[in-house]
Amino acid sequence: MFLIRLWHYLKGYVIIIVSGLSVEKFINICTRRQILLWDIERLSPTEVIMKMSIRGFKNARSAARKSRCRVRIKAKKGLPYIIWRYKKRKGFVAGLIVFAVLIYLMTSIIWSVEITGNYNLSRETLMQQLNEMGIFRGATKRSINPKHVADKLMLNNRGLAWVGVEIKGTKLIISVREGIEPPRVVPMDQPCNVVAERDGIVISVRAKNGLEKVKEGDTVKKGQVLISGVMESKNPEAGTRYVHAMGEVLARTWYEVKVDVPEKKINRIRTGHEWNKYSMYFLDFKIRLPSGNNPFELYEKDIVDKAPVIMNHFKFPLGLIIEKHYELKEEEEFLDKEEARRLAEKTAMDKVSEILPADAEIVDRQMEIFTSDGKEYLLVTVECTENIAMQQEIGGN
Repeated sequence: MFLIRLWHYLKGYVIIIVSGLSVEKFINICTRRQILLWDIERLSPTEVIMKMSIRGFKNARSAARKSRCRVRIKAKKGLPYIIWRYKKRKGFVAGLIVFAVLIYLMTSIIWSVEITGNYNLSRETLMQQLNEMGIFRGATKRSINPKHVADKLMLNNRGLAWVGVEIKGTKLIISVREGIEPPRVVPMDQPCNVVAERDGIVISVRAKNGLEKVKEGDTVKKGQVLISGVMESKNPEAGTRYVHAMGEVLARTWYEVKVDVPEKKINRIRTGHEWNKYSMYFLDFKIRLPSGNNPFELYEKDIVDKAPVIMNHFKFPLGLIIEKHYELKEEEEFLDKEEARRLAEKTAMDKVSEILPADAEIVDRQMEIFTSDGKEYLLVTVECTENIAMQQEIGGN
Protein backbone atom coordinates (compact mmCIF):
# COMPACT_ATOMS: atom_id res chain seq x y z
CA MET A 1 0.00 0.00 0.00
CA PHE A 2 2.81 2.42 0.87
CA LEU A 3 4.59 1.69 -2.41
CA ILE A 4 1.41 2.39 -4.41
CA ARG A 5 0.90 5.72 -2.63
CA LEU A 6 4.57 6.57 -3.17
CA TRP A 7 4.27 5.75 -6.89
CA HIS A 8 1.23 8.02 -7.26
CA TYR A 9 3.08 10.78 -5.41
CA LEU A 10 6.15 10.51 -7.63
CA LYS A 11 4.06 10.49 -10.84
CA GLY A 12 1.71 13.21 -9.60
CA TYR A 13 -2.08 13.21 -9.45
CA VAL A 14 -5.09 15.48 -9.12
CA ILE A 15 -8.08 15.39 -6.80
CA ILE A 16 -11.16 16.15 -8.89
CA ILE A 17 -14.85 16.69 -8.23
CA VAL A 18 -17.20 15.36 -10.92
CA SER A 19 -20.77 16.69 -10.90
CA GLY A 20 -23.74 15.91 -13.12
CA LEU A 21 -26.64 13.53 -13.62
CA SER A 22 -24.46 10.83 -15.25
CA VAL A 23 -21.51 10.54 -12.87
CA GLU A 24 -21.61 6.73 -13.13
CA LYS A 25 -21.36 7.01 -16.93
CA PHE A 26 -18.24 9.16 -16.56
CA ILE A 27 -16.64 6.55 -14.30
CA ASN A 28 -17.56 3.72 -16.71
CA ILE A 29 -16.08 5.55 -19.72
CA CYS A 30 -12.84 6.20 -17.81
CA THR A 31 -12.66 2.55 -16.76
CA ARG A 32 -13.12 1.33 -20.37
CA ARG A 33 -10.35 3.67 -21.49
CA GLN A 34 -8.09 2.32 -18.70
CA ILE A 35 -7.92 5.67 -16.95
CA LEU A 36 -6.98 4.90 -13.35
CA LEU A 37 -9.32 6.27 -10.69
CA TRP A 38 -8.98 5.67 -6.94
CA ASP A 39 -10.35 6.85 -3.59
CA ILE A 40 -13.77 7.44 -5.16
CA GLU A 41 -16.24 8.95 -2.69
CA ARG A 42 -19.79 10.21 -3.27
CA LEU A 43 -20.46 13.70 -1.90
CA SER A 44 -24.11 13.90 -3.03
CA PRO A 45 -26.43 12.14 -5.50
CA THR A 46 -24.94 14.24 -8.31
CA GLU A 47 -21.39 14.82 -7.09
CA VAL A 48 -18.35 12.52 -6.63
CA ILE A 49 -14.77 13.23 -5.49
CA MET A 50 -11.88 11.05 -6.70
CA LYS A 51 -8.17 10.94 -7.49
CA MET A 52 -6.74 10.63 -10.99
CA SER A 53 -3.26 10.64 -12.54
CA ILE A 54 -2.07 13.69 -14.50
CA ARG A 55 -2.11 11.77 -17.78
CA GLY A 56 -5.52 10.32 -16.96
CA PHE A 57 -6.93 13.78 -16.33
CA LYS A 58 -5.82 14.94 -19.78
CA ASN A 59 -7.55 11.94 -21.37
CA ALA A 60 -10.71 12.30 -19.28
CA ARG A 61 -11.95 15.47 -20.92
CA SER A 62 -13.78 13.64 -23.71
CA ALA A 63 -15.35 11.33 -21.09
CA ALA A 64 -16.70 14.42 -19.32
CA ARG A 65 -18.18 15.72 -22.58
CA LYS A 66 -19.82 12.38 -23.44
CA SER A 67 -21.32 11.98 -19.99
CA ARG A 68 -22.29 15.67 -19.81
CA CYS A 69 -20.52 16.04 -16.49
CA ARG A 70 -18.57 18.94 -15.13
CA VAL A 71 -15.04 18.23 -13.85
CA ARG A 72 -13.15 20.65 -11.66
CA ILE A 73 -9.79 20.26 -9.93
CA LYS A 74 -9.84 20.52 -6.14
CA ALA A 75 -6.10 19.96 -5.57
CA LYS A 76 -2.88 19.07 -7.37
CA LYS A 77 -0.62 16.64 -5.55
CA GLY A 78 2.74 14.98 -6.05
CA LEU A 79 6.37 15.60 -6.89
CA PRO A 80 5.87 17.05 -10.42
CA TYR A 81 3.80 19.92 -9.02
CA ILE A 82 6.34 20.61 -6.28
CA ILE A 83 9.15 20.73 -8.86
CA TRP A 84 7.09 23.00 -11.12
CA ARG A 85 6.29 25.28 -8.18
CA TYR A 86 9.93 25.66 -7.21
CA LYS A 87 11.57 25.38 -10.64
CA LYS A 88 12.72 29.01 -10.46
CA ARG A 89 14.26 28.41 -7.03
CA LYS A 90 17.11 26.20 -8.17
CA GLY A 91 18.95 26.40 -4.86
CA PHE A 92 15.92 25.05 -3.01
CA VAL A 93 15.48 22.20 -5.49
CA ALA A 94 19.20 21.37 -5.28
CA GLY A 95 18.91 21.33 -1.50
CA LEU A 96 15.97 18.94 -1.72
CA ILE A 97 17.96 16.63 -3.98
CA VAL A 98 20.98 16.71 -1.66
CA PHE A 99 18.71 16.05 1.32
CA ALA A 100 17.10 13.10 -0.46
CA VAL A 101 20.53 11.67 -1.32
CA LEU A 102 21.68 12.10 2.29
CA ILE A 103 18.57 10.36 3.59
CA TYR A 104 19.16 7.50 1.15
CA LEU A 105 22.79 7.17 2.22
CA MET A 106 21.95 7.34 5.92
CA THR A 107 19.22 4.71 5.59
CA SER A 108 21.79 2.42 3.96
CA ILE A 109 24.01 2.43 7.06
CA ILE A 110 23.79 0.61 10.39
CA TRP A 111 23.57 3.25 13.11
CA SER A 112 22.96 1.05 16.15
CA VAL A 113 23.54 -2.55 17.25
CA GLU A 114 21.15 -4.13 19.73
CA ILE A 115 22.09 -7.38 21.49
CA THR A 116 19.51 -9.29 23.54
CA GLY A 117 19.46 -12.60 25.41
CA ASN A 118 23.09 -12.56 26.56
CA TYR A 119 23.50 -13.15 30.29
CA ASN A 120 26.84 -14.88 30.72
CA LEU A 121 28.39 -13.76 27.43
CA SER A 122 29.25 -10.06 27.60
CA ARG A 123 28.13 -7.50 25.04
CA GLU A 124 31.76 -6.37 24.68
CA THR A 125 32.83 -9.87 23.60
CA LEU A 126 30.08 -10.09 20.98
CA MET A 127 30.77 -6.56 19.71
CA GLN A 128 34.46 -7.39 19.33
CA GLN A 129 33.57 -10.46 17.28
CA LEU A 130 31.22 -8.37 15.13
CA ASN A 131 33.97 -5.79 14.57
CA GLU A 132 36.30 -8.55 13.39
CA MET A 133 33.63 -9.44 10.81
CA GLY A 134 33.56 -5.82 9.63
CA ILE A 135 30.29 -5.03 11.38
CA PHE A 136 30.16 -1.80 13.38
CA ARG A 137 28.28 1.47 13.59
CA GLY A 138 28.59 3.02 10.16
CA ALA A 139 28.85 -0.26 8.24
CA THR A 140 26.64 -0.50 5.17
CA LYS A 141 23.63 -2.80 5.30
CA ARG A 142 24.62 -4.34 1.96
CA SER A 143 27.87 -5.62 3.49
CA ILE A 144 26.04 -7.66 6.15
CA ASN A 145 24.82 -11.19 5.50
CA PRO A 146 22.59 -12.07 8.50
CA LYS A 147 22.93 -15.84 8.02
CA HIS A 148 26.71 -15.62 7.75
CA VAL A 149 26.89 -13.47 10.90
CA ALA A 150 24.68 -15.89 12.86
CA ASP A 151 26.74 -18.91 11.76
CA LYS A 152 30.00 -17.17 12.66
CA LEU A 153 28.78 -16.21 16.14
CA MET A 154 27.61 -19.78 16.76
CA LEU A 155 31.05 -21.11 15.78
CA ASN A 156 32.88 -18.58 17.95
CA ASN A 157 30.77 -19.16 21.07
CA ARG A 158 30.15 -22.72 22.17
CA GLY A 159 27.84 -21.54 24.92
CA LEU A 160 25.22 -20.28 22.45
CA ALA A 161 22.29 -22.52 21.55
CA TRP A 162 20.80 -20.17 18.92
CA VAL A 163 21.58 -16.85 17.23
CA GLY A 164 19.21 -14.68 15.22
CA VAL A 165 20.37 -11.69 13.16
CA GLU A 166 17.93 -9.14 11.77
CA ILE A 167 18.34 -5.76 10.10
CA LYS A 168 15.45 -3.47 11.03
CA GLY A 169 15.72 -0.06 9.45
CA THR A 170 19.15 1.22 10.48
CA LYS A 171 19.39 -1.08 13.50
CA LEU A 172 21.16 -4.44 13.58
CA ILE A 173 19.43 -6.73 16.09
CA ILE A 174 21.40 -9.70 17.44
CA SER A 175 19.21 -12.09 19.46
CA VAL A 176 21.02 -14.91 21.24
CA ARG A 177 19.90 -17.82 23.38
CA GLU A 178 22.49 -19.21 25.72
CA GLY A 179 22.59 -22.97 26.10
CA ILE A 180 23.00 -24.94 29.27
CA GLU A 181 26.66 -25.36 30.03
CA PRO A 182 27.41 -29.02 29.26
CA PRO A 183 28.92 -31.15 32.00
CA ARG A 184 32.67 -31.65 31.88
CA VAL A 185 33.25 -34.54 29.50
CA VAL A 186 36.29 -36.78 29.71
CA PRO A 187 38.00 -37.22 26.30
CA MET A 188 36.90 -40.40 24.51
CA ASP A 189 40.41 -41.85 24.49
CA GLN A 190 40.75 -41.53 28.28
CA PRO A 191 39.43 -44.22 30.69
CA CYS A 192 36.86 -43.01 33.21
CA ASN A 193 34.06 -43.99 35.57
CA VAL A 194 30.52 -42.67 35.72
CA VAL A 195 29.82 -41.39 39.24
CA ALA A 196 26.83 -39.86 41.04
CA GLU A 197 26.64 -36.09 40.73
CA ARG A 198 24.41 -35.99 43.85
CA ASP A 199 22.65 -38.26 46.36
CA GLY A 200 19.58 -40.14 45.20
CA ILE A 201 17.67 -43.40 44.78
CA VAL A 202 18.28 -45.14 41.45
CA ILE A 203 15.29 -45.54 39.12
CA SER A 204 17.09 -46.99 36.12
CA VAL A 205 20.61 -47.59 34.78
CA ARG A 206 21.52 -47.61 31.11
CA ALA A 207 25.22 -48.26 30.53
CA LYS A 208 26.53 -47.60 27.01
CA ASN A 209 30.02 -48.70 27.97
CA GLY A 210 31.48 -50.04 31.22
CA LEU A 211 30.21 -52.18 34.09
CA GLU A 212 27.00 -51.31 35.98
CA LYS A 213 27.71 -51.07 39.72
CA VAL A 214 24.21 -50.12 40.93
CA LYS A 215 20.65 -51.22 40.20
CA GLU A 216 17.10 -49.93 40.53
CA GLY A 217 16.21 -49.08 44.13
CA ASP A 218 19.79 -48.57 45.33
CA THR A 219 20.53 -45.51 47.44
CA VAL A 220 23.65 -43.76 46.19
CA LYS A 221 25.83 -40.98 47.56
CA LYS A 222 27.48 -38.14 45.68
CA GLY A 223 30.71 -39.35 44.05
CA GLN A 224 29.76 -43.06 44.23
CA VAL A 225 30.72 -45.11 41.15
CA LEU A 226 27.61 -45.97 39.14
CA ILE A 227 29.19 -47.37 35.97
CA SER A 228 32.77 -48.54 36.31
CA GLY A 229 35.43 -48.14 33.68
CA VAL A 230 37.58 -50.80 35.41
CA MET A 231 36.89 -54.14 33.76
CA GLU A 232 38.30 -57.03 35.79
CA SER A 233 38.87 -60.14 33.69
CA LYS A 234 38.03 -63.60 35.00
CA ASN A 235 41.24 -64.77 33.37
CA PRO A 236 44.13 -63.67 35.65
CA GLU A 237 46.49 -63.65 32.69
CA ALA A 238 44.36 -61.11 30.84
CA GLY A 239 44.71 -58.56 33.65
CA THR A 240 42.59 -55.47 34.20
CA ARG A 241 41.17 -53.48 31.30
CA TYR A 242 40.29 -49.78 31.59
CA VAL A 243 37.54 -48.34 29.40
CA HIS A 244 35.77 -45.04 28.83
CA ALA A 245 32.53 -45.61 30.78
CA MET A 246 29.37 -43.93 29.48
CA GLY A 247 25.72 -44.13 30.39
CA GLU A 248 22.67 -42.59 31.99
CA VAL A 249 21.45 -43.15 35.55
CA LEU A 250 17.98 -41.83 36.30
CA ALA A 251 17.37 -41.25 40.01
CA ARG A 252 14.98 -39.72 42.52
CA THR A 253 16.54 -36.68 44.17
CA TRP A 254 15.40 -34.20 46.81
CA TYR A 255 16.00 -30.48 47.32
CA GLU A 256 15.11 -28.38 50.36
CA VAL A 257 14.64 -24.64 50.71
CA LYS A 258 13.80 -22.75 53.90
CA VAL A 259 12.43 -19.19 53.87
CA ASP A 260 10.93 -16.76 56.39
CA VAL A 261 7.17 -16.29 56.42
CA PRO A 262 6.99 -12.48 56.29
CA GLU A 263 4.77 -10.52 58.66
CA LYS A 264 4.73 -7.50 56.38
CA LYS A 265 5.89 -6.31 52.99
CA ILE A 266 7.20 -2.99 51.72
CA ASN A 267 5.29 -1.31 48.89
CA ARG A 268 6.95 1.40 46.84
CA ILE A 269 4.52 4.06 45.66
CA ARG A 270 5.05 7.10 43.43
CA THR A 271 4.55 10.39 45.24
CA GLY A 272 3.64 12.31 42.09
CA HIS A 273 6.88 14.32 42.09
CA GLU A 274 9.01 14.06 38.97
CA TRP A 275 12.44 15.30 37.88
CA ASN A 276 13.84 15.03 34.36
CA LYS A 277 17.40 14.79 33.12
CA TYR A 278 18.08 15.79 29.49
CA SER A 279 20.89 14.76 27.15
CA MET A 280 21.61 15.34 23.47
CA TYR A 281 23.42 12.72 21.45
CA PHE A 282 24.86 12.14 18.01
CA LEU A 283 26.07 8.60 17.29
CA ASP A 284 28.25 7.69 20.33
CA PHE A 285 28.70 11.28 21.50
CA LYS A 286 26.47 12.31 24.39
CA ILE A 287 26.17 15.74 26.01
CA ARG A 288 24.20 16.29 29.18
CA LEU A 289 22.09 19.45 29.17
CA PRO A 290 21.83 21.63 32.30
CA SER A 291 19.04 20.20 34.42
CA GLY A 292 20.32 20.23 38.01
CA ASN A 293 20.82 17.25 40.31
CA ASN A 294 18.43 14.49 41.19
CA PRO A 295 16.61 15.63 44.37
CA PHE A 296 15.15 12.21 45.19
CA GLU A 297 16.71 9.56 47.46
CA LEU A 298 14.32 6.81 46.36
CA TYR A 299 13.10 6.78 42.77
CA GLU A 300 12.50 4.81 39.61
CA LYS A 301 13.22 6.04 36.13
CA ASP A 302 12.09 5.65 32.54
CA ILE A 303 14.22 6.59 29.54
CA VAL A 304 12.55 8.23 26.56
CA ASP A 305 14.48 8.52 23.29
CA LYS A 306 13.23 11.43 21.21
CA ALA A 307 15.25 10.68 18.08
CA PRO A 308 13.14 11.43 15.00
CA VAL A 309 12.04 8.42 12.96
CA ILE A 310 12.06 8.98 9.22
CA MET A 311 10.17 6.60 6.95
CA ASN A 312 9.57 3.13 8.37
CA HIS A 313 12.30 2.05 10.79
CA PHE A 314 15.03 4.59 10.05
CA LYS A 315 15.94 6.30 13.29
CA PHE A 316 18.05 9.41 12.91
CA PRO A 317 21.30 9.11 14.94
CA LEU A 318 20.75 12.56 16.46
CA GLY A 319 18.26 13.02 19.23
CA LEU A 320 17.23 13.96 22.74
CA ILE A 321 17.20 11.52 25.66
CA ILE A 322 14.88 12.28 28.56
CA GLU A 323 15.45 10.35 31.80
CA LYS A 324 12.25 10.66 33.79
CA HIS A 325 12.82 10.20 37.54
CA TYR A 326 9.75 9.46 39.67
CA GLU A 327 10.03 9.89 43.44
CA LEU A 328 8.97 6.86 45.50
CA LYS A 329 7.93 6.42 49.09
CA GLU A 330 7.88 3.18 51.05
CA GLU A 331 4.80 2.01 52.90
CA GLU A 332 4.57 -1.03 55.16
CA GLU A 333 1.68 -3.40 54.63
CA PHE A 334 0.93 -6.02 57.28
CA LEU A 335 -0.03 -9.38 55.83
CA ASP A 336 -2.65 -11.85 56.98
CA LYS A 337 -1.54 -15.47 57.42
CA GLU A 338 -2.84 -16.68 54.07
CA GLU A 339 -1.17 -13.92 52.06
CA ALA A 340 2.09 -14.22 54.06
CA ARG A 341 2.31 -17.95 53.40
CA ARG A 342 1.48 -17.47 49.74
CA LEU A 343 4.29 -14.92 49.42
CA ALA A 344 6.70 -17.26 51.27
CA GLU A 345 5.71 -20.13 48.95
CA LYS A 346 6.45 -18.02 45.87
CA THR A 347 9.83 -16.95 47.28
CA ALA A 348 10.71 -20.56 48.12
CA MET A 349 9.75 -21.90 44.68
CA ASP A 350 11.77 -19.13 43.01
CA LYS A 351 14.80 -20.30 45.01
CA VAL A 352 14.08 -23.92 44.09
CA SER A 353 14.06 -22.94 40.39
CA GLU A 354 17.49 -21.35 40.82
CA ILE A 355 19.11 -24.48 42.30
CA LEU A 356 17.42 -27.17 40.20
CA PRO A 357 19.43 -28.62 37.29
CA ALA A 358 17.91 -27.95 33.88
CA ASP A 359 16.99 -31.62 33.27
CA ALA A 360 15.41 -32.16 36.72
CA GLU A 361 11.65 -32.76 36.66
CA ILE A 362 9.63 -32.06 39.82
CA VAL A 363 7.35 -35.03 40.64
CA ASP A 364 6.30 -34.10 44.18
CA ARG A 365 6.34 -31.10 46.49
CA GLN A 366 5.92 -30.95 50.26
CA MET A 367 5.50 -27.78 52.32
CA GLU A 368 5.82 -27.49 56.08
CA ILE A 369 5.27 -24.46 58.30
CA PHE A 370 7.22 -24.47 61.56
CA THR A 371 8.15 -21.99 64.27
CA SER A 372 11.62 -21.41 65.68
CA ASP A 373 12.50 -18.75 68.28
CA GLY A 374 9.10 -17.18 67.81
CA LYS A 375 9.63 -16.82 64.04
CA GLU A 376 7.57 -18.66 61.43
CA TYR A 377 9.35 -20.45 58.57
CA LEU A 378 8.33 -22.39 55.48
CA LEU A 379 10.27 -25.51 54.52
CA VAL A 380 9.76 -26.68 50.93
CA THR A 381 10.96 -30.13 49.89
CA VAL A 382 10.73 -31.09 46.21
CA GLU A 383 11.24 -34.57 44.81
CA CYS A 384 12.67 -34.75 41.30
CA THR A 385 13.76 -37.26 38.71
CA GLU A 386 17.01 -36.48 36.94
CA ASN A 387 20.07 -37.98 35.35
CA ILE A 388 22.77 -37.99 38.06
CA ALA A 389 25.48 -39.58 35.88
CA MET A 390 28.75 -37.64 35.65
CA GLN A 391 32.02 -38.78 34.11
CA GLN A 392 35.17 -38.78 36.24
CA GLU A 393 38.71 -39.80 35.38
CA ILE A 394 39.76 -43.04 37.03
CA GLY A 395 41.67 -42.06 40.15
CA GLY A 396 40.29 -38.50 39.98
CA ASN A 397 38.18 -36.66 42.57
